[in-house]
Amino acid sequence: MNLETPKKHFRIPDENVRFEKVTPPKGGKSFKRNDYTSHANYLAKRSSLVRASAVKKEDYEWSKHLYLNIKSPQEVAIKSGKLKLKALGFEILSLNRLHKNVCLARISKEKFASLEDKIHKYANENGNPGKSNLAILDDIEEVEAGEKLSALPKGNENQTVIIYLYNSLSQKERFLILNHLEAELGKQSIETESQVFANGATAVSCITNYSTLASIVNSYSTVNKVETNSAFYIRGSVREATLPSVLTINPPLSNSVVAIIDSGIESLSTPFRTLVTTNLRYLPKSAVGLDQDHGSFVASRCLYGDEIDSCLSSRVLTPYCKVMDVTIFGKDKNGDSVGPSNFSLMNIIGEVVKKYHNEVKVYNLSLNSHKPINDFQYSEVAKQIDYLSKTYSVIFIIASGNINSPLGSYPHDHFSHKGSRLGSPAESLLAITVGSIAKYDTTNCLAIKDEISPFSRIGPGADKGLKPEIVCHGGNLNKSYQPIARTSSYGINQTGGELATDVGTSFSAPLISQYVIRLIDAFPDATTNLIKALLYHFSQKRAIPSMIVNPHNYYTGFGEPHIEQSLSSAPNTFSYFFEGSIDQKKYQYVGFHIPSIFKTNSATKLKVKITIVFDPAVNPINDLEYSMSRISATLFKAQGSDFKEISIDTDQKYNLPWNPILQFEKEFTRGFSTGYWELRLRSFTRGTLNEKYSQNFAVIIEIIDSNNKVDIYTETLREFGSKYEIVKSKGKVA
Repeated sequence: MNLETPKKHFRIPDENVRFEKVTPPKGGKSFKRNDYTSHANYLAKRSSLVRASAVKKEDYEWSKHLYLNIKSPQEVAIKSGKLKLKALGFEILSLNRLHKNVCLARISKEKFASLEDKIHKYANENGNPGKSNLAILDDIEEVEAGEKLSALPKGNENQTVIIYLYNSLSQKERFLILNHLEAELGKQSIETESQVFANGATAVSCITNYSTLASIVNSYSTVNKVETNSAFYIRGSVREATLPSVLTINPPLSNSVVAIIDSGIESLSTPFRTLVTTNLRYLPKSAVGLDQDHGSFVASRCLYGDEIDSCLSSRVLTPYCKVMDVTIFGKDKNGDSVGPSNFSLMNIIGEVVKKYHNEVKVYNLSLNSHKPINDFQYSEVAKQIDYLSKTYSVIFIIASGNINSPLGSYPHDHFSHKGSRLGSPAESLLAITVGSIAKYDTTNCLAIKDEISPFSRIGPGADKGLKPEIVCHGGNLNKSYQPIARTSSYGINQTGGELATDVGTSFSAPLISQYVIRLIDAFPDATTNLIKALLYHFSQKRAIPSMIVNPHNYYTGFGEPHIEQSLSSAPNTFSYFFEGSIDQKKYQYVGFHIPSIFKTNSATKLKVKITIVFDPAVNPINDLEYSMSRISATLFKAQGSDFKEISIDTDQKYNLPWNPILQFEKEFTRGFSTGYWELRLRSFTRGTLNEKYSQNFAVIIEIIDSNNKVDIYTETLREFGSKYEIVKSKGKVA
């Protein structure tokens, strides 16, 4: 029995933090035109056309604002003129993905009238008054119907769709316009369902054809977009063995709960009977019964982990935690599996999290859309997840999705195909997205041990950032792209009495859900930022096939979590934690110590590894600038009596601006002093955030002897332990 005392992590105290004022850059230059009067006359004509069209809309009297596309000169990025446009009355809502000089903006009717007056003076008075602001406005036009319907196929056949209104509408405007919109559709005998979701998204779902939708969009200027109301899918497992007739189910090691949002759990059977805290049923309308195979399989891996088949010999199963059953899939009258639509899933997760967030902090989503994501496009489901994650301090664990058939010669053509990219909602910025690696292999397998599974969908995320962040065992495939029991993952099927096998990121995700709840149990005072930082920081890199050209971490992210190291330091390391908040007015310097053993013992080699995680507010109507907050970090080493900024090579860091994770590491052999070092942080904001916005974050700073020759933990504790606080934990959580 190992009686070694766990090597605790330490918290950096507030007295180790200092601040310096940030001097913001000066404003930009005004745009100059050769002929201001001609430009003014053009704007007058365009604004007159906008007004003439707007007053004919069905919703003109119900909204205080006009929603318009505005343009700057071709060579000028329109966001650079944000302050000048604001002075004219415009609020930029979203940037155009294809044209840097185009954006969607809103302006109140009163300010639009004032703008027309300014344009009149600009055109007719000497000196063209107002030109410093008006010169950058190249054009004004209403948003075309084709732009709002661009996600839909044209044709006469009916489509299941969601009509979204602009998020910036007031509550009164939303309900008034929704009522009129549903009444309009009702006149055509079109059934509708409307909802204002938790994050403010306002929508109507219905089934109708393209021409009807085009008519609606042309009549309602407050319609933002129309999208297909896609359904999610799952598949069944393969039975392998009957559970022992005498099977001991030990009490769970923790009373914490993970919500399994899936096809349901067979909660009356022995492996689940005492472990399902709540059964919530949200079956699709076409469902006539339950199909609990996938949900039971997923739940069993969350409860019992990856070695569940060991019970065949031991006749014992020990669950770690408990689960909540949120059933969202069912069977239709033909016996086929039916899942939720985007509309219903958004509604379900919003309702569940709002009601249960105090007692349930982890939500497992082992489901995906078939369709791969695109750059700078976030699904409404992902946006809802991000809103719920930040607002209620919960963590969503989402499977990256599966590649169901070969996409080209394996592995390079297969993984470079666009169909290998994540499926929605795995692009969620604040969720933990999970890919799969192979744990077992044979000579006939496509993947070797600890390598990405052939079916595991890859990144990058919608912001071109790191996705999936984490990988875990989900199975392997043979060279015919088929699973075999020996290399698949094991779980309990819908009978509750049988072990089954399957492969997929669906079965990697629940392992990570258990890891996350273990970390929450171990560090009950930690924020969600710190929990995620622990998971990412202490992960171990996992492989990709050597034949892949231009390898990247979009395949396996930070790797596979090493929970034991997350819970306590190894002898050759010492870990500092810091959780804080930062605004854009000041630099924040976080201080920590390097023990002198790195100078006195030549056998050592110093490595400093740092992970920073934060939870930015997101802009649900501006996908191009979706994350509205970022943090930059610079490491300063002690050098004599001074500090020197450290340059980190690109291959030693992950630092994509506006992505909520930073990680970098640096090895040192000379040119540094031990003692007090500093990490400098700076915050930036954009979008609708005001200057007072403060961003919460968590930092892990790990001091490592790369040569593994010295007990760095003991040395650091001896020299500097009195300066730091032990991180409160429940010790080693099994």
